[in-house]
Amino acid sequence: MHELLQDELFDSVSEIFLQFSSHIKNCKEKIFLFSSPTLEGALALAPLEAALLDENIPYRRRFSEVDINHSPSINISKENIFSGSELENDRFCLTISGEIVEGLRGINGDRKQGPLSTISQAHALAQAISPSSSRLKYLRPWALAGNWLETSLDNTYDPVFSKLKQLLENERTIKIVPITEVKEPFMESYNWLNKKDLNSLSLSWDELDFESKSVSISNLIKPILSTSLPSTARVEELTWNCIVGNGWQTDLAGQLFSLKKNWKTKENHIQASNLIEKLLKKGHI
Repeated sequence: MHELLQDELFDSVSEIFLQFSSHIKNCKEKIFLFSSPTLEGALALAPLEAALLDENIPYRRRFSEVDINHSPSINISKENIFSGSELENDRFCLTISGEIVEGLRGINGDRKQGPLSTISQAHALAQAISPSSSRLKYLRPWALAGNWLETSLDNTYDPVFSKLKQLLENERTIKIVPITEVKEPFMESYNWLNKKDLNSLSLSWDELDFESKSVSISNLIKPILSTSLPSTARVEELTWNCIVGNGWQTDLAGQLFSLKKNWKTKENHIQASNLIEKLLKKGHI
């Protein structure tokens, strides 16, 4: 797998993540993991737990709405906080928080900015802790989940999401396929799409040339083009650029839609824990 901290997307956190990972691997103390019991929090803790398990480093997970002081620890900031990650050197308490960074360059050479989520940062830190982790390899597609759950794709193109997607596709931990090649698309996330038309198109897909495929997809998504949501960027991702991990039946967007739709506020601690356990065992839901 590509070493995420080597990419310029992670320039702002690479130094403190490498420092923190070196410390916890050498001290072998129990690591305390803290997060709010949210979908984003659970998806950020999953890769960290995978790395700690594969390195045999003891840890304890706790979901809490308030900050708790322990050392050494990793705290996942609440969603929509973009203050940047920080390390308290005296106690080795790491806070992972989202921030806005530069992504891909525009056609005129200008730098485009987007959110570097707590989830993608957690994957980068986890890889620094356990570079050869087998669990991290099958969890890798979820590094994109934070950007998909953010609102940036509802407004415009997200260059950080595009850059991460490119990295993961190049290392072959994901495939980018049209919806017609997703084995079991989560149809509730396509309430504007006719299932019979999709099934029919999927059956004939391999026999079509590129132009016919383009026209067919365009006809398929016509009902949604006159509405404001989902955005054009999301429609393109949902139809032409579905993210599928190795061995997955459903794409990333479908799994996230299902998780978000069924997330319960009263049982969120249990739900967050169950999600992490499932991902650690299977890599998907």
